[in-house]
Amino acid sequence: MHDIQTYWRELDELQRSAGVDHEGALSQAFAGLLKARGAEQQLVLSQQHPFTTPSGKTLRPDGALLDRVRLVHGWWEAKDSQDDLDREIAAKRAKGYPTENILFEDTRTAVLIQNGQEVLRAATTDKIALNRLLEQFFAFRPPDVAHFDQAVARFRSELPTVIAALNDLFTDTLAQHSAFHQRFTAFLTQCQHTIGGRVTAEQAREMLIQHILTEQIFRDIFPVSEFHRANHLAVALTELESAFLRGETRRNLLMRLEPYYTAIRRTAAGAISAAEKQEFLKAVYEDFYTAYNPRDADKLGVVYTPGEVVRFIIAGCDWLAERHFGKGLADPELDILDPCTGTGTFIVELLAYLRGDRAALTRKYGDEIHANEIAILPYYIACLNIEQTYAELTGTWREFVGACFVDTLANWGFELTHRGAQSDLFGALTEENRRRIQRQNTRRIPVIFGNPPYNANQRSENDNNKNEPAPIADARIKETYLAESSAQKTKLYDPYLRFFRWASDRIGDAGIIGLVTNRSYLDARHADGFRKVVAREFQEIWVIDLKGNARTSGERRQREAGNVFDDKIRVGVAISFFVRNPQQEGCEIRHIALDDFMTAMEKRRWLATHPLRQLARDGALTRLRPTLHGGWIDQPTADWSAFLPVADKAVKAGQSEAAIFRLFASSIKTNRDEWVYDVDKKQLRRKVQYFIAAFNRQIASGSMNADTLDYSIKWSSTLKTRNKLPAYLARKMLTSLWRPFVKRYYYAEKALSDRLTALHYQIYGIDLKQANLGIGISGGSAMKPFQALAFNGLADYECVEKNQLLPLWIYAADGSRQDNITDWALTQFRTHYADPAIEKLDIFYYIYAVLHHPVYRETYALNLKAEMPCIPFYPDFRQWAAWGQALIDLHTRFENVEPWSLVRQDDRVAPMPPKPRLKADKTAGVIEIDSITRLEGVPAQAWDYRLGNRSALEWILEEYQETTPHDLTLRAQFNDYRFADYKESVIDLLCRVTRVSVETRQMIHLMENRTATETTR
Repeated sequence: MHDIQTYWRELDELQRSAGVDHEGALSQAFAGLLKARGAEQQLVLSQQHPFTTPSGKTLRPDGALLDRVRLVHGWWEAKDSQDDLDREIAAKRAKGYPTENILFEDTRTAVLIQNGQEVLRAATTDKIALNRLLEQFFAFRPPDVAHFDQAVARFRSELPTVIAALNDLFTDTLAQHSAFHQRFTAFLTQCQHTIGGRVTAEQAREMLIQHILTEQIFRDIFPVSEFHRANHLAVALTELESAFLRGETRRNLLMRLEPYYTAIRRTAAGAISAAEKQEFLKAVYEDFYTAYNPRDADKLGVVYTPGEVVRFIIAGCDWLAERHFGKGLADPELDILDPCTGTGTFIVELLAYLRGDRAALTRKYGDEIHANEIAILPYYIACLNIEQTYAELTGTWREFVGACFVDTLANWGFELTHRGAQSDLFGALTEENRRRIQRQNTRRIPVIFGNPPYNANQRSENDNNKNEPAPIADARIKETYLAESSAQKTKLYDPYLRFFRWASDRIGDAGIIGLVTNRSYLDARHADGFRKVVAREFQEIWVIDLKGNARTSGERRQREAGNVFDDKIRVGVAISFFVRNPQQEGCEIRHIALDDFMTAMEKRRWLATHPLRQLARDGALTRLRPTLHGGWIDQPTADWSAFLPVADKAVKAGQSEAAIFRLFASSIKTNRDEWVYDVDKKQLRRKVQYFIAAFNRQIASGSMNADTLDYSIKWSSTLKTRNKLPAYLARKMLTSLWRPFVKRYYYAEKALSDRLTALHYQIYGIDLKQANLGIGISGGSAMKPFQALAFNGLADYECVEKNQLLPLWIYAADGSRQDNITDWALTQFRTHYADPAIEKLDIFYYIYAVLHHPVYRETYALNLKAEMPCIPFYPDFRQWAAWGQALIDLHTRFENVEPWSLVRQDDRVAPMPPKPRLKADKTAGVIEIDSITRLEGVPAQAWDYRLGNRSALEWILEEYQETTPHDLTLRAQFNDYRFADYKESVIDLLCRVTRVSVETRQMIHLMENRTATETTR
């Protein structure tokens, strides 16, 4: 009920400032309360929203709460506190105000009327009563909403049947009617010429089916539109459809979906303005696409951009164009492109932005605005939205010839054509589309803005949903961003970075890029190369950090707060402007981060009231001064560069000696953990044998088509390249550290682990069984606090987050063991400490102690987030090495240390098997094992030894829980784990790791007594 307290505070402030109690001055306080409460249910408050009475009269209550498809959930009417509220309610009812669900208030009393009857009345000063009234108001579901929801639910259930029928009919028609076969083949060939040779017959069929299913929706929302009669692509698909569906076939096939179409018609009838219809169409499209093809919805990132974000970017580009080139967006010879237009939101808002200059609007629309889209449904909607907006603004319908149905990332024809050469584009989906693409490629386009796809990777190859390859963009990334990166493994092929690379090349010698994207490029370790390159390629960079990263946790997650996309995506978001101006030298980077704890709505309001021009004038953005290593924000501590790097790519490549370790590697990453790890050795053998047999049957079938894959096993891109899996071999059954202090059996077959590389065989020998010590540290994309843990064998990639392994030794092909610590490092240590007796093993121990030093971790937290550790020289080398040796001994021999004497309490055995609990009460020092057994006397210190966000003990409790496998095959056939079978061994492990934790904390406490002044540089 915090929102009610906020309402009271705002009301008091308004009353003091206004000095009167009239409706116009005070209603905004209650409006704020409704907005806040509505946002929790994805409802927006539309003020002065029109309502048409049965007699045809239009009334405008003070507000209506609308959902995504513009259906009204409730009405609001504010009155003066001097008025007689009951008399005013009666008067409004007499006028024909809606009484289905309406809330009246006069700042003192709130009255709720539902279905024509007063159901609740509350004093606005009574928090509990007012909250109860608001809850009932928002809980009401009007019949229109219920009918629409039912229609959508039925649509979701009926759609697979309709699609199956259309697919069957398509297959039969293609086989039996040569005319349709010929026309469809020509259509496919044209698609391949335009979009790329990778377009398959299945994808072309999808385009046709999507057209058939959605054509009626578009006609219902825009019944007077010329789109389907004039748009070249709509005409081409309609002609193909007419050759496919004959007579009553179409009506009979789509009859099952008629309730949905009817609901769309009924709801669309209530949308009055073109803008409302466009918002409605976008919402319907988002829902439709998710129901029709959730894999493509995920791959294409079907989440559309809030208007406040779009308008901020457009106004920002306009100001920057004036600032640098003396021209605004309305001026001639300043072409504008949205390379991934989606449903056309950016172009629609651009037209509205230009409406004050009719001549400029007409010129820009006809010649200087361009939009690309790769998916057929959003392309349709973009054309509809853009053309309808232009018609509303000018009174004249005109086809938008700037729209191209094309894969932007495959269209690099601009490299020659906009400089005057002839494009090699030889075909297109339609002749008109071909002309449009050629025309766009001949234009110089200095302004590019938009919202590139946000989804980088499918969660699993079994999703059959990988983003399309972009070989030219990836090659450009490799020779620019990746070449400058010091990261071991990068994510620089994310879609938004591909689009940025494309746009950077497309604007040529001078121009502006304005994008809303994932914010990770600002501070992620893997993006250091990107930051270095853009600081060379551009002269000004402006960044608005909107935060909202849902992949964080704890206090940081609270600070990140709302995502401007209403949490439909999980990544943090930034708006960025990049300016290339050959008249300027150097690069000035300006940055502002929104305040912590702001909600999504508050962030959007901020964007609406703080244009870039104003922010620049007010000096609101801070100038960033990049480090040599490409750091922009949260810059690391300066003395870091004087320390010794533990690892370096140049040393790994044999180009330098200046690092402590010669080789380093990401730990083993399988991409199918549930299949190749298990606590039960026999169960793991059965799983692996099943997997191998299923895979080899698939290979023997001769088909690796996505539609025929055996999805009972876990596929990945690398597995799909295999011709056969070798038979099960018992010698490949090894043990690995799965999570901190939790071991699992691991089947070490290279073909079944996507990242089991030659480096791992160098570290652990040809059979992966050779003894070796290693230090695992957090990787570059880790979100949790820095971690370090020693291993004496195999370890998983997530044993410590994104585990990067620093081994003590490496093994040659003949089995001989070699030092992995460089002679250069040995010389550095012996020279600094003037101690020729220092050995490489001593250095290994020393490093492990330093990585556990709390002062080191705190002082250099930003450095550790940005790059691999660097090691300082602390006084008393031998003491630090001794601590490190003791810690390594504790952490690698955790199964053999003396158990801590925890007190076991067993209740009387119940008749039923005990229920696993595995929960900790840290305050009481108790671990509940199951419903009858608990361990008491856990020292408070034991909980303080943490790896990431959990203590060592909590890792054990988490990993021995009984959980349901995610994989359906494993769930059905191999879900045999029962905690009771491992209860005694887990109790023993907890006792031993309690000692490990306590003694680790004791040593760390000794380190804490070493003050910063004792550190030499």
